[in-house]
Amino acid sequence: MVKLADGLYHRQRGADLLAGQLDPDGWAGAGAGRRWRPPNISSLSRARGKLGADPLRMLFEQVAGPVGADGAAGVFCCGLRVISVDGSVTDLPDTPQNAAFFGRPSNAVRDGAFPQARWVAAAESGTGALTGAAFGPYTSGEQTLALDLLPSFGPGMLVLADRNFLSHTLARDVLATGAHILWRASASFALRPVGVLADGTYLAELKPARKRDGPPVTVRVIEYTVHTGTAGKDGAAGSSSEVFALVTDLTDIEAYPALDLACAYPMRWGCETVIGHHKTDMGEGQPVLRSKDPEGVAQEMWALFAVYQAICQLIGAGADAAGVPPDKISFPHALAAATSTIAAAFPPHELDLALATFLLKILDSQFFVRDRPGRASPRKTKKAGDFPRRQDHEPSVTRVTRRIELHLLDPLRHT
Repeated sequence: MVKLADGLYHRQRGADLLAGQLDPDGWAGAGAGRRWRPPNISSLSRARGKLGADPLRMLFEQVAGPVGADGAAGVFCCGLRVISVDGSVTDLPDTPQNAAFFGRPSNAVRDGAFPQARWVAAAESGTGALTGAAFGPYTSGEQTLALDLLPSFGPGMLVLADRNFLSHTLARDVLATGAHILWRASASFALRPVGVLADGTYLAELKPARKRDGPPVTVRVIEYTVHTGTAGKDGAAGSSSEVFALVTDLTDIEAYPALDLACAYPMRWGCETVIGHHKTDMGEGQPVLRSKDPEGVAQEMWALFAVYQAICQLIGAGADAAGVPPDKISFPHALAAATSTIAAAFPPHELDLALATFLLKILDSQFFVRDRPGRASPRKTKKAGDFPRRQDHEPSVTRVTRRIELHLLDPLRHT
């Protein structure tokens, strides 16, 4: 329970949270005439060490899963529930134990400042709810960690992933769960047409690296370019993206039109938003976790996942009851509503009132996420870094129009 509270109030001191709740003798009321005295820091640390990470992991596995109601806006594509997979890294305290277990990034000049844990998550589109998560040392590959997500996939799901995940082995294993895939292929990934469908998309094979990995996986390839137009002072200015190549096992061109699948791929970016919630909203912008040993890091990660999922479940219940799209409810606002509702110290027999109070807060329309179609934020920053610098006269947000151009083959010429 203490670690879950730490996941909710990740960057707040316990003494600050208990301000005004303690009597002059240092006791806090627990309802029904009961009292408790807050333990000291060393006692909490020893208790955490005895508990370990497994109870938090099992708790997350119990609450993980999709929360979007059937037919909820932004959750489905062509009747399939959309699940996005993506990965990230998190900085850890620089201790010998963390450095030895997790490792750290490095280059030819020096090692990185902090050890890092690499993690991947599978998140439901629209709600951001986690269906699974996994983490490991920095040297772990995202494809390797993604194997731990397989139990979170199943029939009726469409799994989206970027070009870092595409391989014969991982595609084979995901398809074996009954889920469908819509993954991007990198420009260097060889996809040779072995047949052309009536809509102009073509079939290709994902070939195994070794014979014992099984037969090739036949996939449908959808290639397209995104044309973006911006309104500038000199009239309409525009640009064209590189060619996107999506591979999918959905070969029925009537049930799964190529344009619908191409339009669905940007839903994958919702998983990047989930990563942002973990790093920015729940961590209050502080990238480094607290735990100084690997077991504590695991405990902290699972606690953050479990608390995040609990809030997503409440958001899903509220959205379903109010009949609003789940992506209209702001996660940062829901997180603030959860912390303030708990801090109000409702007695145990008034939990229904506490839940109603939370739902009223998150369903206040003035805090809904505004619909801003046709907006884009160029990958430029005011501060020097990985992206080009934004000049003073350049806006941070622009209005754009986007058009998808499918690159189709002629079925008659490839028969």
